[in-house]
Amino acid sequence: MLRGFGRSFRRSAVLALAVAIGGCGSQLAVSGKTRLVSPSVAAFPATLNPDGTVPWVSAPAVNPLLTPAPAAPPAVGPTCRAAQLRGVLPGWTSGQASNDGGMDLLAAASLHGWVNVTNISARACTLGGGPVVTLRSHGVPVHVDYARFGTAKAVRVGLPAHGTANFRIDWGAPYCPGLRGPFPGPPDKGPFSLRATVDGVAMNIAVHSTASPGCVLEGTHPNVTTSSVVTSPIEPGAVTPGPPVAKPSPLRVLHARARDYPSRIVPGHLLKFVIVLVNPTDAPVPLGVVPPSYAIGAYCARTRSQPGYQFARSYSLNNRARSAVPAHGSVRFAMELPIPAIACPTERLTITWQSPSPGFGLQGPHTSVSVALTRAR
Repeated sequence: MLRGFGRSFRRSAVLALAVAIGGCGSQLAVSGKTRLVSPSVAAFPATLNPDGTVPWVSAPAVNPLLTPAPAAPPAVGPTCRAAQLRGVLPGWTSGQASNDGGMDLLAAASLHGWVNVTNISARACTLGGGPVVTLRSHGVPVHVDYARFGTAKAVRVGLPAHGTANFRIDWGAPYCPGLRGPFPGPPDKGPFSLRATVDGVAMNIAVHSTASPGCVLEGTHPNVTTSSVVTSPIEPGAVTPGPPVAKPSPLRVLHARARDYPSRIVPGHLLKFVIVLVNPTDAPVPLGVVPPSYAIGAYCARTRSQPGYQFARSYSLNNRARSAVPAHGSVRFAMELPIPAIACPTERLTITWQSPSPGFGLQGPHTSVSVALTRAR
């Protein structure tokens, strides 16, 4: 298991950082609606590096299980008014049920879902942007960390009469109502509701569930007490929550090992290392026609007085120079990860690597290493 990696897409600090550092990083999976960008084959070198490693390529991850998102309906009218809209979150999907990053206990105890917004009027209108929300329990605001993800990718979505739009919302563990912490949750477990502002329009949104993330790791991680609620930009159409269909990864029989990484690195510098994929079986393991996805993450633990951070980036594995891992053999892949110039209170990062990218129940090779941070002079 990769400690901290499953948390990478849920905690607000991570998401804010992921947006800030940009690059060919995250793709947001929205029940088969993720936009895909197929990397050009020409971008993948067919030759090896002088040291025999497969060259690293800055190509975004491609997941063949996902289908392209529908085009956003064009603006069909002025900005919607609150009286035209009705919003509801029909239910939550648990990380445990969907294996959405479920390699980590915090991720498994988290929830995600989609708020569906319907234009109940006879007049067309338009919405856009990333919703700002407040979670409420019995009408009382719940003290959690709030953030928005992917705001740079926000689009204008037209809602004709009785048309629909949606936005994803992720509620991350641990949620420990009434327990210790600077902002303990209410002593009850709902009913919950949402107050959301989208494109300047405020809405009260019903939540048809009293589910909440689990209160986990209290014994072993007493400082991890803050839950998070993160929203994504408006998308066209309505979404019914449900676990994605998981298919076994062809890479699941491989083992991953990290090599040639430095013991120390300065924040703001580029971390370079090597991932060795080892095949213990009697048959070669093809790396596929579509480049396999993989994710690299970094986790800095928090302290009682200072917050930590986490982030991850997803890429496509260069399968042109080596199209398979030979039987009882191995292939070495060069890796790169920019380390942000952000202070880490523990001065130590856990670097994680996994293929395929987590989030759809696709189990595959993974590994992690620890690297010390040296303060820049």
